[in-house]
Amino acid sequence: MSQHSQFASHEIERLLTANGLCDLEAAFELGEPLDVLHAARATRHQHKRVVRLDLNSPTGKTRVYIKRQWRRERWLPRPTDIRHRIALKCSPVHEWHGLRILKSAGFHVSEPLALFWQGWGFSRGAVVTRAVPPTRSMADLLLRGELQRMETRRLDTLIEAAAGVVARLHRARLSWRSMKAKHFYPEEVPGGKWRIWLIDCEGVYRRASRHDCRREWRNYLEYIQARAPGLQKSFVTAYGAAANL
Repeated sequence: MSQHSQFASHEIERLLTANGLCDLEAAFELGEPLDVLHAARATRHQHKRVVRLDLNSPTGKTRVYIKRQWRRERWLPRPTDIRHRIALKCSPVHEWHGLRILKSAGFHVSEPLALFWQGWGFSRGAVVTRAVPPTRSMADLLLRGELQRMETRRLDTLIEAAAGVVARLHRARLSWRSMKAKHFYPEEVPGGKWRIWLIDCEGVYRRASRHDCRREWRNYLEYIQARAPGLQKSFVTAYGAAANL
């Protein structure tokens, strides 16, 4: 079965090839395991794995992540999968398209660098993405209790930034099934503001319905409510303000 590849640019292709990452087989051979915390989150699917790899270049090292899938876990698509034409492709293909959709819409995402797949991409593929600047996600901060201990004004601006990303998605009618706190990476920038980076952006599609948006926001809030009930109201208020802009 034939193999295919797609690169973000010729420069990226040269960089990856110089480091041996030139095709699907290499994407399955190269890379190191994630740290214990993130490995536990990234390996809950039996036929998917994520590894990290440091690329060498004249300007220094660049960390990338390789998400692999080598078998489909379900062949029967859900009705919404069919409606949004995301039914059969493997998750690396969806990740590639989802990241590019969100990036083109102006969101900060883990930059998609390359996609490798076999045949029609139904079951075996790998996507390469650049690591985002922050090292901890919103979920990490919640689980460590750092959000709950954060100074009030600093916390408020972080919540406003995170909820604002969700509101922007919904105003643009973009749906993202993996919209979870563990996929939001906050970076504090000068001026007391936050930049939110998004990772694992598979399941993204355009022309989302109001029902899709409500479902995703409800699921996002459930995670917050379960771990920091006192913060839910702040998220709801911030989302409402951003949604009405």
